Amino acid sequence: ADDALYYLAELYENELDQPEKAKALYETIIFKHQDSIYFIEARKRFRLLRGDAIN
Repeated sequence: ADDALYYLAELYENELDQPEKAKALYETIIFKHQDSIYFIEARKRFRLLRGDAIN
């Protein structure tokens, strides 16, 4: 399930230009799939879309 969520979020973010939908999917990975291999990348992408400054 986490694979599908991550790839769908990338699709929304990069191809369909719908960052709000992508942000919601990344957030789902962060809160419901903490053991996912995509967790760190999803957290980073979520923070970027939210507007946080990333070092």
